Amino acid sequence: MSVTSSILELLIIIAIALVIPGPNAITSFAHSGLFGKRSNIPLITGMAIGLSLMELIIGLTVESLRYNDDGIIFLHWIGMIFLALMSIAMFNIDLKSIISSDSRGKLGIKTGILMQFFNGKEWAFVILIMSQFIGPLGGGMIGIITIIIVTLMVCIPAMIAWTFVGNNLSGLFLEPITGKRIVRTCGTLLAFLWIVFFIRGPQF
Repeated sequence: MSVTSSILELLIIIAIALVIPGPNAITSFAHSGLFGKRSNIPLITGMAIGLSLMELIIGLTVESLRYNDDGIIFLHWIGMIFLALMSIAMFNIDLKSIISSDSRGKLGIKTGILMQFFNGKEWAFVILIMSQFIGPLGGGMIGIITIIIVTLMVCIPAMIAWTFVGNNLSGLFLEPITGKRIVRTCGTLLAFLWIVFFIRGPQF
């Protein structure tokens, strides 16, 4: 797999992940609606820092296990379990309760950072993309940093987009029938990604 095709495949996977309304997206548009668009600047900054830290930690862990087949297989299936649980959860998620829970007060950098480490969807995707793409993108720190840069270049604009269109979309998510269809479609997309990663298997 060439570097170009690897980056393209990575971008596609990240794009699919971002259109699925996970905790980051939901929090971004709900927080924006409650406190204004500018209030999301520290929150999104924290998300970017937290994501970078998580990717670095998981990337270094994956790299340390690069020549340990059992370790790579273990990490791969941990990511698969997280992804499966997120897919199942999307069919039972109550978006209204999640959005309402963000009304307690303004969220800042610390919350944005910590959110990443308590986000099952984030763990699933970071483990899987790190285990799948570090090698094809140069291996070692080169591969890890490349993935971090590519991820941030896509995720930060996506969170900004969720911030600006959040007020318009929140009504769709809260509407019982439409909201249920949206999250079930997202759950199906996650299931599709699970199948893709299952077919690919762990990358050694």
